[in-house]
Amino acid sequence: MKDNRHVSLICLVLAVVALLTYGCATTLPPVRATYSFDRRCTPVEAGLKAILVSDVESASIKERDETSINGEAARSYSSIAIYIAEIMDVLPLLNRVARLEKESTNPAEIDRARRKLTTRIQLATMEVSSVVAEIECEVQRADEVQDRLKQAQTKRTTFQTILAVVFGGVTNVITGGLGLATGAGDTAHIVTVLGGTLEVLFGTSANFVKVRQEFSHPRNHLEALLDGTKNNEYFPPRVWRFLTQPDMRDLEGHSLRDVLLQAWREEGRLGKSGSRREQERESLIFGPGGLYNADDLHIREAMLQQLEASIQLMHQDLETLLREVLIRQAMEEQRIE
Repeated sequence: MKDNRHVSLICLVLAVVALLTYGCATTLPPVRATYSFDRRCTPVEAGLKAILVSDVESASIKERDETSINGEAARSYSSIAIYIAEIMDVLPLLNRVARLEKESTNPAEIDRARRKLTTRIQLATMEVSSVVAEIECEVQRADEVQDRLKQAQTKRTTFQTILAVVFGGVTNVITGGLGLATGAGDTAHIVTVLGGTLEVLFGTSANFVKVRQEFSHPRNHLEALLDGTKNNEYFPPRVWRFLTQPDMRDLEGHSLRDVLLQAWREEGRLGKSGSRREQERESLIFGPGGLYNADDLHIREAMLQQLEASIQLMHQDLETLLREVLIRQAMEEQRIE
């Protein structure tokens, strides 16, 4: 009986040690590359980027008042071109170009108006590209940490699977040896039960306990989108209008922001509605950062990619507007020739 108790006690101590060692979540220290990459994602000062745009906007106030001929551009340009021109605050200038084209006035005056318009379109395109580049940088930063966590998780799973196999084999050896040497059935049963417990523990715990790492994102575009603040530092005014004004392609008049937020809820990105897990993920993903596992980083990365894809739609509309302007210019030059 004493031998049985000693064997049981030893096996129990091993099981407790295994639980304490491998049953807890592993937190990896952030690598230095994470912080350096974070600095590279930070854009240049907003004032530096806004110098040209601000000058153009201040100079266009008078021009907007003088050229607001309603509907002139609608007779010559597509609805998509009109829509994006209004979003980009260049509809008055587009109306002026359309009026000059219709009146067939001095070609030099038409050319000057077109150059102003194409310059504004280029500035708007640069703004879109800047936001997209910053979001894409955040996506790559999250992907970098996610890969690191996945590698650590794979190593942990492999190691614990090997331990499970070893414990299973050792248990069988001990059980068989005890049975042959002493015929002690109780001891063999105890060892079998504890050995099987350890085998199950190591074989399954790695799939339920995640490896984590501290990951910060003080410039959080997802938080700004959820908050809905009009004057925020993460989106230029034109990009924000594109995201928040009713989309002309949506029959029910929803904005791209509304569609994104609704899609995240319906897809269960943050977890079951009203659950504790949803609250934790909201605090993590829409906050300044915290302890992430690979699954949380995958969700954040997917949400950023959806936001990036929505902003990229501006490029298509701006390209449509620019193409129509250039096509009409080419047709006019062909007539002159």
